[in-house]
Amino acid sequence: MIVFTAQVSLAQVKSVKGVITDSNGVPLPGASVAVQGGQKGSTTDFDGLYVIEAQKGQTLVFSYVGLETQKIVVGDATTLNVKLANASSNALNEVVVTSLGIKRSKKTLTYAAQEVKGDEVTRVKDANLMNSLSGKVAGMIVGKSSSGAGGSVKVTIRGNSSATNNQPLYVIDGVPLLNNSSAQGNSVFGDKAGGNRDGGDAISMMNPDDIETMTVLKGASASALYGSQGANGVILITTKKGKEGKVTANFNSSVFADNVVSLPKFQTSYGAAPGATKTWGAAKSSQEHVKDFYNTGMTFINSISVNGGTDKASTSLTVANTNVSGVIPTNELKKNNIALRQSVKMFDDKLTIDGALSFADQKIINKPTNGLYYNPLTGVYLFPRGNDFNNYKENFEVFDPIRNLMTQNWASGTSDIIQNPYWLLNRDQSTDRNQSLITSVALTYKANNWLSFKSRIGYNKLYNTFEKKMYAGTNLTLAAPTGRYIYSDSESSQSYTDLIATINTKFSDDFSFVANIGGSDTKSLINRNFTSDSGQDGLIYTNWFNTGNFVSALKNSQTVGGKKDVQSLFASATIGYKDMVYVDVTGRNDWSSTLVNTDKLSFFYPSVGVTGILSQMVSLPEAVSFAKVRASYAQVGNDVTAFLTTPLNTLTNGNVVAPTVGPQPGQSLKPEMQNSFEIGTEWRFINNRIGFDFTYYNNETKNQLITAPAPIPNTTGYLNYAFNAGSIQNKGFEITLSAKAVVTDNFSWDTALNFASNKNTVKSLGTGANGAVNTVVLTNGDPNSYKYVLEVGKPFGEIQGKNILRNDQGQMLLDKDGFIQKTDFVDLGSSNPDFMLGWSNTFKYKKLFLNVLIDGRFGGNVMSLTESMLDNYGVSKKSGEARAAGGVKINAVMPDGTAVTTMDAEKYYTSVGDRSGATGEYMYKATNVKLGELSLGYTFDLNKRTIFNSINLSLVGKNLFFFYKDAPFDPNVTLSSGEGLQGVDIFGAPSTRSIGVNLNLTF
Repeated sequence: MIVFTAQVSLAQVKSVKGVITDSNGVPLPGASVAVQGGQKGSTTDFDGLYVIEAQKGQTLVFSYVGLETQKIVVGDATTLNVKLANASSNALNEVVVTSLGIKRSKKTLTYAAQEVKGDEVTRVKDANLMNSLSGKVAGMIVGKSSSGAGGSVKVTIRGNSSATNNQPLYVIDGVPLLNNSSAQGNSVFGDKAGGNRDGGDAISMMNPDDIETMTVLKGASASALYGSQGANGVILITTKKGKEGKVTANFNSSVFADNVVSLPKFQTSYGAAPGATKTWGAAKSSQEHVKDFYNTGMTFINSISVNGGTDKASTSLTVANTNVSGVIPTNELKKNNIALRQSVKMFDDKLTIDGALSFADQKIINKPTNGLYYNPLTGVYLFPRGNDFNNYKENFEVFDPIRNLMTQNWASGTSDIIQNPYWLLNRDQSTDRNQSLITSVALTYKANNWLSFKSRIGYNKLYNTFEKKMYAGTNLTLAAPTGRYIYSDSESSQSYTDLIATINTKFSDDFSFVANIGGSDTKSLINRNFTSDSGQDGLIYTNWFNTGNFVSALKNSQTVGGKKDVQSLFASATIGYKDMVYVDVTGRNDWSSTLVNTDKLSFFYPSVGVTGILSQMVSLPEAVSFAKVRASYAQVGNDVTAFLTTPLNTLTNGNVVAPTVGPQPGQSLKPEMQNSFEIGTEWRFINNRIGFDFTYYNNETKNQLITAPAPIPNTTGYLNYAFNAGSIQNKGFEITLSAKAVVTDNFSWDTALNFASNKNTVKSLGTGANGAVNTVVLTNGDPNSYKYVLEVGKPFGEIQGKNILRNDQGQMLLDKDGFIQKTDFVDLGSSNPDFMLGWSNTFKYKKLFLNVLIDGRFGGNVMSLTESMLDNYGVSKKSGEARAAGGVKINAVMPDGTAVTTMDAEKYYTSVGDRSGATGEYMYKATNVKLGELSLGYTFDLNKRTIFNSINLSLVGKNLFFFYKDAPFDPNVTLSSGEGLQGVDIFGAPSTRSIGVNLNLTF
């Protein structure tokens, strides 16, 4: 009887499984499942999955900190999916994606991480999805490219910390992305081979509608598991995956009209002398042509997605198309995206296979350039007034009977920096083609309730081609008399593989333990390039653009690209005590191929952090819903540039050329190393209606990789030595405030404020070849009066220029001929802001909604070489007003002591203005506050009457207007996503105001 009873009892025990989610359907890792009154218990893995042995009739208890506990009696079903509702004393129950794609409860984090939902990215769309993050993440600066749609983006998290690279790491579905650009401008003039060109990047080509969430890991503690790749912060992107349920489709269409803002102000009262390049002639009314030069640009972004699945398999497919006609004539962008994500569960749900593929193809005609070469804006702005601009628009070329071809037509002789803008747009046209492929496959095997394994394989590739045809008639500084043809292609790729074991268990009812142990291998190839350029030798047959038509192939070049292999081992552990104290410990060791021929081939990164949930430890006032304090310390670094420790010869024009940069003799190169410390606290009040998050951090990056001129002569033959020296410090704080200000049955108002302040200081830079304190030049402006440098004791990126020479009394010192004198290069300020602010508000009334984002940047200075040249050429509004007033009022003195109070306008501005003038007079405050985004819409619930589940229609706008701005241009626009050419405007394309309509159909 006893044996029989036992057999029957055992037969009734069965395996119950399922997924536990919060009220929004987000899986909850670490949730508890227990048999009521028994000893059996289990916890969910990082996908919210659980498995527990139970008998029919027993009660299972499902619980999670901050959520309502739920009890379910076991019946015949073997699958129980549970959705836990928010508790009245709800804590931070959000689940966020962290390093290595690991999902964690936000309340357990020992560092700062901020999440942006996909709908915040797509609410007011941009052709570049990263531009949509401006003002939405505390401590992150998003620099919009002056290259317009298709331009790469410059993102800086918690300040600049490296002399070589400050861009964050992007991770797509747990796989690191190689996001380099094939070209970036770094010159005031611009490259003679096409100008200051922006080669684009992979992240800018992604489709915003593919994004589920984006998590920004700001500090070294958050990104330590990524080693050298994550030294500048990490942006984790999770793409949309299929959801269980019936198949749904979504169509989204956005249409924007784009108009330029922040144009310079021009005079129309004075003309140029006949044939003159500059406008310093007699009074003469001229038409204002600059505004008419720009088009009303149009942006069309359309996408359709299909989503569906079962408890065993799911699929998500998105196809998108973007078409942009730019504000500059002839500028066009066409982009197509396709993304597929497929998930399958096999072997009784023990094995999950998740595959993703994303492909983008983009073509841009006449991508806007900045600088002075090949830039149509120099001709538009500096056009000699009094002439008929429309005549040169309609007749930008004229027939040359001697050469029997059409050649350039201009009011005065062309120069290397000023040509007919319509000639440049039609006869010096460029074509950029970018293709981006991002793929990954992840396999997850759940061995038992506490042990699982995950392996990922990822591959991404970025391919870029650039073609520029310069017809005969282009200024001879830039092209030969027979024309010039440039074709280049660049390829970058990266493969990634990892294997991670995850342990998720409890030592007892009080102690929880989660550990991850694994390794990875990352192989990258950066900018393998081939360039074919006819150069100044030109073409054999005029205007026949073919590589077989070159007079000489001496300018053709081919580079192998930067190759690198990084092999890594890493581990992390989180120990929790009674859901109130959590301790994080991580460690990672990287072996990098770029450290060959150095004293140490590998480097180790540790981190440690602790979180204490005060609201669980002690009894707090009823108004406090949640309280937490945290602290962490970490080390991360940057390895050295590829081939720097093994300098390679190159082959140019049939000759072997020795490398120009190599290690300094007697020194072994080593990685940069950043020591980072941060503390923070998070509070929620009044049933979580008010939230407060504060973080203070202090980072110092040592062993900066510096390149400085080598002494001449030297035994190595290198022109420049590379060595480790100096340090850069960033310290600051971040505050995030959020509130459900009003909540009623029909109306709600949610508001959030992001505030961040960063103080950046270059503490040391070592010594140069002559033994003096080294200064690192990021952009050398000579012979122009603009430099961008790293200087000890100053913030990262000091703007240098020339001032008017003055005496101790502040009087201008004139030379014997009465002309203004200038100083040598002096420090003029930094473009780094003192603090940043983003304030977002969401109002809802029944089905009506309004979203408003105010974006502010306070402090810092910027320079305008554009304004300086407009003054010099006599076309600025200031120069016209000065002539009308009889001259410029000054406080100056001649060498003999004679006081001068007024100076002729032409004499003054031709001396102070110009690109080599007194640029200190053209420094402006970078402070600006703008209405960054606005959307007003209505959601129609039509599922009972039509095939549509819902229709969402909204009026949207971005960069609508400035509440305050001192600079004559938009200081948020950057000329380069590299480290140089910052804080300055050199005929950059103006920013645009976009107003449009967004339509979303779900069926």
